[in-house]
Amino acid sequence: MTKPAVRPSYPEVGGHPAFDLVDTVHWRLDEDRAIDTLASFEDVVAWCVQLGVLGRDPEGLDRAAHQVPGSAEAELQAVIALREAIYEAVFESSTPAVDLIAREHVAALGRSTLHRDAGAPTWSWRVPSDLSGPRAAIAFAAHDLLTSDLGSARQCGDDACGWVYLDTSPRHNRVWCTAAGCGNRNRVARHQAKKKH
Repeated sequence: MTKPAVRPSYPEVGGHPAFDLVDTVHWRLDEDRAIDTLASFEDVVAWCVQLGVLGRDPEGLDRAAHQVPGSAEAELQAVIALREAIYEAVFESSTPAVDLIAREHVAALGRSTLHRDAGAPTWSWRVPSDLSGPRAAIAFAAHDLLTSDLGSARQCGDDACGWVYLDTSPRHNRVWCTAAGCGNRNRVARHQAKKKH
């Protein structure tokens, strides 16, 4: 599986891989329109490849998923639970969510190995090559986010969108996930509403 050449399949507006994972749910705040784009373990692998969080060739993961579909489904559900825990920990200050991320991080450390590429200045964690690899990579990302400065964590100002991001704008006044998407749609809606009055 290779990185998409034309346009990414998943949004990258979060400013951090953990927030980009949360944003795999479209229209999070509208139950009637909500879409979960992680419908299979293969989707999780594709997301990991696009975001560059695996650090190794993932083709064996797709083969393994077909050989043990029950384990792949269990990993998918575990990743979804981690994704929701990230959202709940940051935006709802949920203690159970933080505890889940902590447990997954400790488990990921136990399954991973420290590795140093030739000539590299530092050692880094290498996640396992089995089906639990994506979950371990995501647990590392979730821990990294939660232990960083969350003062710039924001949720899109659209009533239904729900995408989240780190506001790194110069004045820290970013309101929308994207200016061209929710920003433009809401500006047009406000303009239309004014014309009616």
